[in-house]
Amino acid sequence: MRRTAALPFTLRRSEEVLGVTSLVTTTETVHGLLRLDGDRVVIQWRSARKTEHLGALEMRTDRELEDVREVVVPLSALAGASRRRSFWSSLRSPRFVLTAADLRAFEEVAGEDGLALDHPAELVVRIRRADTLPADEFAAELALALAERQLDAGDPGPGGLGAAPEASRGLPPAREE
Repeated sequence: MRRTAALPFTLRRSEEVLGVTSLVTTTETVHGLLRLDGDRVVIQWRSARKTEHLGALEMRTDRELEDVREVVVPLSALAGASRRRSFWSSLRSPRFVLTAADLRAFEEVAGEDGLALDHPAELVVRIRRADTLPADEFAAELALALAERQLDAGDPGPGGLGAAPEASRGLPPAREE
């Protein structure tokens, strides 16, 4: 069964450089989309950069908008996804975490031209409060797709779906008469 689900996200990072006679502030906002498309997750994003120069003789703002970038991650490289909850969640935007099963999964996403990741096995993105339910649905759809993939590969795990009821209880298989 082909599954499709989508979740918009944002990332923000900023940097300030204070010189003797100038202040340069760079703010980068990344607008992106996670999309579950069959047996893969598609990560798309576009970066908008605003650089403000404030000096003794000059004040200007430069804006840049990059092209949309896209990375496709196969389900085999993913372990799961969840909405990160914490005590501080009520004070800041909710976070959504896509967890890799292979450290190379997000290599293209976190590369030199990509997004900055705190951990190479986690893609942590900010979501809008209004998207918390779609985030939970996306995580559930991904979990279902991962489980179906595991079943299709014939690896239900110990006592997992598809195993004989006796096996899940540790009993020998029933004999047919």
